[in-house]
Amino acid sequence: MEFMPAGELLGATTRVRTLTIRGAPSLPDGSYSLLDCYCTDPACDCRKTMIQVHHERRFVSMISFGWESAAYYSTWYGAPCDEQTIREMQGPSIDISSPDRVPRQAMLAFFTSILDDDYRQHFRVQYIRFKTALQAPGSARILNAARARIAGSSNRRRNEPCSCGSGRKFKICCGRGI
Repeated sequence: MEFMPAGELLGATTRVRTLTIRGAPSLPDGSYSLLDCYCTDPACDCRKTMIQVHHERRFVSMISFGWESAAYYSTWYGAPCDEQTIREMQGPSIDISSPDRVPRQAMLAFFTSILDDDYRQHFRVQYIRFKTALQAPGSARILNAARARIAGSSNRRRNEPCSCGSGRKFKICCGRGI
């Protein structure tokens, strides 16, 4: 499965949630941006969001969030699942691909503390919007262009729009410090 930031396909209508933390015992002070990413396989119905967490523009954690029931994920998986697998598929968990530049448990506690009904609904709505956009004519071209931009982000021009979908210039977003 490949996950891509929602902004790559949905454009500037995508919300990036940014919060500031001060005085947390296990997380560094500063600005944290949470960027939703969705599965690019049109046939997949995983109903999951991968949330890239950036601290001061540096990718520090990857959270997997599934909002459906354990029964849904067990059926979707297509094979018997142990409790650990179900726990990782349903609700929030730190993904295996996370760079873990901040403590896993602290990041999970932080995310869980901001996960209210509105935020859950946001993920459901964005998932539907993203999956619908995947079916639109020209979406393959847009995805391929986005993949090329992401792969070549180190060669990205500083004044181009950032590929994360924030609407900011690359030099003041994900390219900061490059």
